[in-house]
Amino acid sequence: YTGFRHAGVELIYMLTGEVVYRHGDQTYHLRSGDSLLFDSEAPHGPETLLERPMTYLSIIVYARDSG
Repeated sequence: YTGFRHAGVELIYMLTGEVVYRHGDQTYHLRSGDSLLFDSEAPHGPETLLERPMTYLSIIVYARDSG
């Protein structure tokens, strides 16, 4: 399991394969066509690759600096 942690909100959109994806203390079984939106400050990342190749699109949105 890869524990990424960073500011922002993240959207994962599964393109191919199947994975168990961890966010904090929760896991999600994701397949091609599934999506997951979450606060990316909690530890997150692929935990178990179930079907390869596994690819996903990751979009991260950061708060705009008001200064």
